[in-house]
Amino acid sequence: MDPAGRAELAQRHLTDCRLCPFLCGEARASGRGMCRVGRASHIASEMLHMGEEEVLRPAHAIFFSGCTARCSFCTAARYAFHPTYGVTVTAAQLAQRIVQRQAEGARSICFIGGDPAPHIPFILQTLAVLGERKQAPTVLNSNLYLTAEALDLLEGAIDIYLPDLKFGPADGPDGCGERIGGMPDYWRTVTGCIDRLYRRGERLIVRHLIMPGHLACCTEPVLRWLAQRPGIGVSLLDQYVPPAHARGVLAQTLPEGDVAAAYALAEALGLELIA
Repeated sequence: MDPAGRAELAQRHLTDCRLCPFLCGEARASGRGMCRVGRASHIASEMLHMGEEEVLRPAHAIFFSGCTARCSFCTAARYAFHPTYGVTVTAAQLAQRIVQRQAEGARSICFIGGDPAPHIPFILQTLAVLGERKQAPTVLNSNLYLTAEALDLLEGAIDIYLPDLKFGPADGPDGCGERIGGMPDYWRTVTGCIDRLYRRGERLIVRHLIMPGHLACCTEPVLRWLAQRPGIGVSLLDQYVPPAHARGVLAQTLPEGDVAAAYALAEALGLELIA
């Protein structure tokens, strides 16, 4: 599908949203969906960013407001939980800023959040306007809590997928994905999306945040699952900083022993670590 056609097809999700498993439908248009993002996309900030993986930086990082998750330890809550934080721009204005950042040396165009999932219609519209002026690869940095329909819309538009696989396979209200992240059926949904992209032959770098007290329930099963999918790059995030609103074990600093154990397991499993 050509970019304009893809962008047009995505616009229907502004009034009948089926982009994530919450399937908010018509509630999206009035900002009453789970993410509370309405018809307009708000951008919290954009910049040349050196905090991404080495193969991506300097990245043109575009931080969208709003998120489909409710992680209790979110360090971006200021805009992730407030979908009207920031400014609105047109697709043409964002496309022009991307051109500017490419001229300044951006090696990638990173759509981040919050989470970029609710903003897929705007992202695709922007890329359609950008057209042949696009020089750097597009990157979707997402929790990948998406539907198959959303992934199909993105095919051909995104060059590198940078999903976060934070939580382990325990399901139900006591599982980390739902209890801490606010995403029911987390493991099946996100690993299903990664597998779909893997079968499609997409370029994947999967991030995993090492969290205090979650080595056995999250880090170990995540790394073992990834080891069964050769060719996927793995980025271990070991810089966990507890925000003031975190509670319980997630209010603690990350033990050095957990970090060492995670890297040792990754090495033993033969994972392709991306710095």
